[in-house]
Formats: sequence, C-alpha cells, structure tokens
Amino acid sequence: MSHRSLHRAAALSMAALLLSAGIAAADDVAADGDVLTSQTDATVHLGVVDPGAEVSVDVRFVLTCAGLSHVDPGQSIALTFGGGSQSGDGQIVSVGSATLDPIEGDWAVDDEGCPTPAPSTDNGSWSRVTLRAPTVPGKGYPFTISWDRVLSPEGANDDQAIGRTPTTVDFTLDVRGNTAPTLLLPDPFSVEGDTTGGWTADWSGVGATDPEDSPDPTPSCVPAAGDVLPLGTTTVSCSVTDTDGRSDTGSFEVTVVDTTPPTLTAMPADQTLTTSDPTGTTISYPMPIAADVVDASPTVDCVPASGSHLGRGTTTVTCTATDDSGKSSSDTFAITVRYATAHTATATWLEPVGSGGTFGANRGRSVPVKLRLTVDGSERGTGDARLSLVACGGAATTSVGLVYSGGRWNTTLDTARLADPCYVVSATIDGLTAGSFTLELRGSVATSTTATPRR
Repeated sequence: MSHRSLHRAAALSMAALLLSAGIAAADDVAADGDVLTSQTDATVHLGVVDPGAEVSVDVRFVLTCAGLSHVDPGQSIALTFGGGSQSGDGQIVSVGSATLDPIEGDWAVDDEGCPTPAPSTDNGSWSRVTLRAPTVPGKGYPFTISWDRVLSPEGANDDQAIGRTPTTVDFTLDVRGNTAPTLLLPDPFSVEGDTTGGWTADWSGVGATDPEDSPDPTPSCVPAAGDVLPLGTTTVSCSVTDTDGRSDTGSFEVTVVDTTPPTLTAMPADQTLTTSDPTGTTISYPMPIAADVVDASPTVDCVPASGSHLGRGTTTVTCTATDDSGKSSSDTFAITVRYATAHTATATWLEPVGSGGTFGANRGRSVPVKLRLTVDGSERGTGDARLSLVACGGAATTSVGLVYSGGRWNTTLDTARLADPCYVVSATIDGLTAGSFTLELRGSVATSTTATPRR
C-alpha cells in the first residue's frame, strides 16, 4: 500500500474515531442572533412586543475550524433561508441572505486537525430577519430560522467541508397583554392670571385611563402643576406610563390673560387752599397706591401733578393706575384754590410816643409804650402782640412782648440795656406788622445808675 493511501486510511480512521466520540468531523457554521455581544448566541429572547408587531433583527455567521474536513482557502459561503417554524399566528416575514467571506490567515487543510485554539471568522454580510408577533398575548413564543450553506467556488470536498449541524437560530418573544394608557387632555383654553407674573398651573383637567391598571395611572406634565405660567400662550406637554411600561403622550395650549385692571388705594382727600396770590398757588399731595393681581408694580400718574401751579377755582385731579397688560383704572379728588386779600394791621401809638415818627429819650430812661392795634380795620385785644427793636444799622437787637390791659397794649422799654443810639421800633400782631417809630437815645448812662421804668 502506498504512503498516500496509508495517510488517507489514517485520516478516515481518525474521522471515524471523532464521529464515534461525538466530535464534529468538519468546519462548523453557526448563527449568532445577538450581534451586540461577543459570544455566539443561537438562542435569543427579543423582549416584549405589541400584538402583531413586526420585529427585525440582524444575524451574523461564524465559521469555526473543526474536525478533519475544511473549507478550502478562497472559498466563500452563501447562506440563504432554508426554512423555519413559528407558533400561533406569528409569521416569519422575511429572511435575508448573507455571505461568509473567504478565509484569511492560517486554516487547516483537509485531513489535518485544527490548530489550538481553533480559529474562527465572521467576516461577511449579515442576514436581516423580520418576524411578526402573534396577535394573542403570551410569553415565550418561539421562532426557528435555518439557513442553507453553499460553498463557492466549487472545491474538491465540498460535501464534507461543513459539518452536519444545521445553521439555525431560535428566537423567542413575549406578546404584551397590556394596552397602552390613554391621556385625557383639555382643549386649548384661556385663563385669568391669579398671581404675580401669571397663573398658578392647575392640571385638574388632565387625567388618564387604562383598562388594566386600577387605579388609573397618573399623568405628569411640563410645566408642572403649581408652576407659574406667564402671560401669553404656553404649550403644556404631558405623558403617562402604566405599570407594564406602556405610555401615551400629548400636549395642549394654555393662554394666560390679564383682563383685571389694577386698583387704587390711599387716594388723597379733597383740599381747599387759600392764597393771596391772584394767579393761584402751588399744590402738593401724596401719591395714591396701586395694586394688581399679576403686575407687581403698576404705574401711577396723576394730572395735574403734585407741584403744579393751579389758578383760582376747583380743579379735579385724576389719578390713573396702569398694569403691564395695559389695563387701567382711575379715581379723582378735588383741589379748590380760594383767593383772599392779605390781612392788614395798624398801630395807633399813644403818649408818650404819640403819633410822631421819631421819639427822643435820654439814655437810661425807661420809656413806657402804649398803643392800640387793629387788624383788617377791627381793633384787637387778643393775639400775639410784640415790639421788635432793630438797630438803625440793621442788626436785630431784641423783641419785647405786649400786654393788653386798660383797653390798650402796654410795655416798658429799658433804654439802659440798648447799646446803639438809634432803633426802629415795630409793633406786630399775629405776625402782621402794624407800624413803627424811630427811637433816638441821647447822652450816656452812668455805670452806677440803674434805669427805673416809668409809667
């Protein structure tokens, strides 16, 4: 027997031994149903889906060296849908074809075992699998997909190059038995502002229903209840999620308006002013206070303004408060300006001063001063009556009070206390100047002399 025949016989014996030991006698092509993990997953759970929903998943393929029969260098493997099974009324909608590219690098040739560790390759395109879930809720619905494998170009031992283990993947999925909740949202609406800056959101009109959840799930909204919505239109976005994780979303619009005008308080009272100026007088009054539900600082204007000059008669002052929305309110008060001629006072000087414009006295003498006072032509016996003495040089010297008795006003001037030789003596009553005379002092006063008042 030739050396080649012996080698062939040894290889066949080894293959028979491997088969009897349960070890694959050829390269293996496996399907990986979860391309996001590094391992090859032939069984994949696709999660929870809606009844009748379509689910698409990519499947990659891995060629692994095994046994003594191998794919030839330069050969690619075409994988096409070879059949499948599904449960219930689920469907295998489509299974895309895929390709494993020719082997790169070291790979065992026929009749040789694989290196350790066994090499593998997944270069090539993936198969896109689309499944339709059953319409009846349930868990663990199985789908099995298999692929036929064809080597290209044709080689010497193609029927033995790939092991007999089929290239399949098993998918399972759960069909959701819970229906999504339904948001209950109001139609767009307008609302009057109720706080500084706008309206305090109240979503009592927002709700949700769900056939399975009891009580119904509670929606959440942005802006949230309790937030202050500004004047104008705001879009409110809401969502609700049930205990199974299903949700619904929606939105509505809220327009916040401010149609309530501000209010005025602390309005000034009516005033009556008297002036001797024939053109009128300058007015003064405190500004009223404005308050508004939405606007924290409404403006206040009054016409005529405080500080204006008003003529004689009654003038209506109008005060207006205006908020940011342009709403306003007004209130009024009246100012009456009365014209009155100035009061006049007259002094009638009695002896010893008499009616002369100048009265002379020796220095040191006490001079009695007697006079009658009239105001606006009527003699007065009450009031604040005084004499003021101003030195003829212009400096004020002193002021002396007058006492009414005996039908006249009286006082005594002690000239010993007066330093200047000349004074203008003026009589006043209640601030009105009534008249005056000039007091001239003659001589000097001895240092030992004490002036004694004379009556």
